[in-house]
Amino acid sequence: MANGPRALLVAAALASGACAHGSFGRADPEAELRTAIGAANDAFIRALVAGDARGMAAVFTEDALVIPAMQRGFVSGRAELEAYDARRLGSLRYLEATITTVQLEVSGDLAWEAGTNRLVVQQGNGAPMTVTGRYLAVWRRGKDGRWRIRAELPVPDPLP
Repeated sequence: MANGPRALLVAAALASGACAHGSFGRADPEAELRTAIGAANDAFIRALVAGDARGMAAVFTEDALVIPAMQRGFVSGRAELEAYDARRLGSLRYLEATITTVQLEVSGDLAWEAGTNRLVVQQGNGAPMTVTGRYLAVWRRGKDGRWRIRAELPVPDPLP
Protein backbone atom coordinates (compact mmCIF):
# COMPACT_ATOMS: atom_id res chain seq x y z
CA MET A 1 0.00 0.00 0.00
CA ALA A 2 3.07 2.23 -0.03
CA ASN A 3 2.32 3.18 -3.66
CA GLY A 4 -1.29 4.13 -2.86
CA PRO A 5 -0.77 7.76 -1.76
CA ARG A 6 1.86 8.37 -4.44
CA ALA A 7 -0.42 6.95 -7.16
CA LEU A 8 -3.28 9.10 -5.89
CA LEU A 9 -1.07 12.20 -5.92
CA VAL A 10 0.14 11.49 -9.48
CA ALA A 11 -3.43 10.89 -10.67
CA ALA A 12 -4.61 14.14 -9.08
CA ALA A 13 -1.74 16.08 -10.67
CA LEU A 14 -2.46 14.62 -14.10
CA ALA A 15 -6.18 15.33 -13.79
CA SER A 16 -5.61 18.93 -12.70
CA GLY A 17 -3.21 19.49 -15.60
CA ALA A 18 -5.71 18.09 -18.07
CA CYS A 19 -8.49 20.26 -16.68
CA ALA A 20 -6.30 23.34 -16.76
CA HIS A 21 -5.72 22.80 -20.47
CA GLY A 22 -9.36 21.96 -21.18
CA SER A 23 -8.46 18.61 -22.72
CA PHE A 24 -9.85 16.17 -20.18
CA GLY A 25 -11.53 13.84 -22.67
CA ARG A 26 -13.25 16.65 -24.58
CA ALA A 27 -12.72 17.16 -28.26
CA ASP A 28 -12.66 20.54 -29.95
CA PRO A 29 -15.81 20.52 -32.14
CA GLU A 30 -14.55 23.30 -34.43
CA ALA A 31 -11.26 21.48 -35.04
CA GLU A 32 -13.15 18.24 -35.73
CA LEU A 33 -15.46 20.08 -38.13
CA ARG A 34 -12.54 21.72 -39.97
CA THR A 35 -10.85 18.33 -40.33
CA ALA A 36 -14.04 16.62 -41.57
CA ILE A 37 -14.93 19.37 -44.04
CA GLY A 38 -11.33 19.63 -45.21
CA ALA A 39 -11.33 15.88 -45.92
CA ALA A 40 -14.65 16.14 -47.79
CA ASN A 41 -13.36 19.08 -49.86
CA ASP A 42 -10.20 17.09 -50.65
CA ALA A 43 -12.34 14.11 -51.76
CA PHE A 44 -14.38 16.45 -53.99
CA ILE A 45 -11.21 17.86 -55.58
CA ARG A 46 -9.82 14.37 -56.25
CA ALA A 47 -13.10 13.34 -57.90
CA LEU A 48 -13.30 16.59 -59.92
CA VAL A 49 -9.78 16.25 -61.32
CA ALA A 50 -10.38 12.53 -62.01
CA GLY A 51 -13.61 13.33 -63.90
CA ASP A 52 -15.65 11.25 -61.42
CA ALA A 53 -19.18 12.70 -61.22
CA ARG A 54 -20.31 10.03 -58.75
CA GLY A 55 -17.41 10.84 -56.43
CA MET A 56 -18.22 14.55 -56.65
CA ALA A 57 -21.88 13.93 -55.81
CA ALA A 58 -20.96 11.68 -52.86
CA VAL A 59 -19.86 14.78 -50.92
CA PHE A 60 -23.50 15.99 -50.99
CA THR A 61 -26.56 14.80 -49.05
CA GLU A 62 -29.22 12.74 -50.81
CA ASP A 63 -31.53 15.78 -50.70
CA ALA A 64 -28.88 18.35 -51.66
CA LEU A 65 -29.81 21.60 -53.35
CA VAL A 66 -27.35 23.46 -55.58
CA ILE A 67 -27.98 26.79 -57.24
CA PRO A 68 -25.82 26.57 -60.39
CA ALA A 69 -23.86 29.68 -61.28
CA MET A 70 -25.16 31.69 -64.23
CA GLN A 71 -28.05 29.28 -64.90
CA ARG A 72 -31.73 29.20 -64.11
CA GLY A 73 -33.27 26.80 -61.66
CA PHE A 74 -31.87 24.42 -59.10
CA VAL A 75 -30.16 21.05 -59.07
CA SER A 76 -32.04 18.95 -56.50
CA GLY A 77 -30.85 15.69 -55.01
CA ARG A 78 -27.65 13.71 -55.27
CA ALA A 79 -28.75 11.75 -58.36
CA GLU A 80 -29.62 14.92 -60.31
CA LEU A 81 -26.36 16.50 -59.13
CA GLU A 82 -24.38 13.51 -60.39
CA ALA A 83 -26.05 13.80 -63.82
CA TYR A 84 -25.41 17.57 -63.86
CA ASP A 85 -21.73 17.05 -62.99
CA ALA A 86 -21.39 14.31 -65.63
CA ARG A 87 -22.67 16.74 -68.30
CA ARG A 88 -20.23 19.39 -67.08
CA LEU A 89 -17.35 16.92 -67.11
CA GLY A 90 -18.28 15.98 -70.68
CA SER A 91 -17.30 19.42 -71.95
CA LEU A 92 -14.61 20.51 -69.49
CA ARG A 93 -11.53 18.89 -68.04
CA TYR A 94 -10.48 20.07 -64.61
CA LEU A 95 -6.70 20.01 -64.45
CA GLU A 96 -6.26 21.54 -61.00
CA ALA A 97 -8.54 22.68 -58.20
CA THR A 98 -8.07 24.44 -54.89
CA ILE A 99 -10.73 25.08 -52.27
CA THR A 100 -9.93 27.46 -49.40
CA THR A 101 -12.24 27.78 -46.42
CA VAL A 102 -12.46 31.42 -45.30
CA GLN A 103 -15.16 31.12 -42.62
CA LEU A 104 -16.72 28.11 -40.95
CA GLU A 105 -19.31 28.00 -38.17
CA VAL A 106 -21.19 25.11 -36.62
CA SER A 107 -24.47 24.85 -34.76
CA GLY A 108 -25.33 21.30 -33.77
CA ASP A 109 -25.60 19.11 -36.86
CA LEU A 110 -25.49 22.06 -39.28
CA ALA A 111 -22.56 24.19 -40.35
CA TRP A 112 -21.96 26.85 -42.95
CA GLU A 113 -18.78 27.44 -44.87
CA ALA A 114 -17.74 30.39 -47.01
CA GLY A 115 -14.68 30.13 -49.15
CA THR A 116 -12.86 30.63 -52.40
CA ASN A 117 -11.91 28.31 -55.21
CA ARG A 118 -9.41 28.28 -58.02
CA LEU A 119 -9.86 25.96 -60.98
CA VAL A 120 -7.67 25.29 -63.99
CA VAL A 121 -9.98 24.03 -66.74
CA GLN A 122 -9.58 22.99 -70.34
CA GLN A 123 -12.30 22.80 -72.95
CA GLY A 124 -11.52 20.38 -75.76
CA ASN A 125 -8.03 21.02 -77.11
CA GLY A 126 -8.09 24.66 -76.04
CA ALA A 127 -5.55 26.30 -73.79
CA PRO A 128 -6.02 25.75 -70.05
CA MET A 129 -7.78 28.64 -68.34
CA THR A 130 -7.77 29.62 -64.67
CA VAL A 131 -11.10 30.61 -63.14
CA THR A 132 -11.73 31.69 -59.59
CA GLY A 133 -14.80 32.09 -57.47
CA ARG A 134 -16.43 32.11 -54.08
CA TYR A 135 -19.02 29.85 -52.54
CA LEU A 136 -21.36 29.42 -49.63
CA ALA A 137 -22.12 25.88 -48.49
CA VAL A 138 -24.42 24.53 -45.79
CA TRP A 139 -23.17 21.25 -44.33
CA ARG A 140 -25.22 18.68 -42.41
CA ARG A 141 -23.90 15.88 -40.23
CA GLY A 142 -25.68 12.65 -41.11
CA LYS A 143 -26.72 9.81 -38.84
CA ASP A 144 -23.46 8.10 -39.84
CA GLY A 145 -21.52 11.06 -38.40
CA ARG A 146 -20.24 12.24 -41.81
CA TRP A 147 -20.55 15.85 -42.87
CA ARG A 148 -22.01 16.37 -46.35
CA ILE A 149 -23.09 19.45 -48.26
CA ARG A 150 -26.84 20.06 -47.95
CA ALA A 151 -26.93 23.27 -50.03
CA GLU A 152 -24.38 25.17 -52.10
CA LEU A 153 -24.22 28.46 -53.94
CA PRO A 154 -21.09 28.87 -56.11
CA VAL A 155 -20.33 32.38 -57.37
CA PRO A 156 -17.74 32.71 -60.16
CA ASP A 157 -15.52 35.78 -60.17
CA PRO A 158 -15.71 37.94 -63.31
CA LEU A 159 -13.35 36.79 -66.03
CA PRO A 160 -10.34 39.07 -66.59
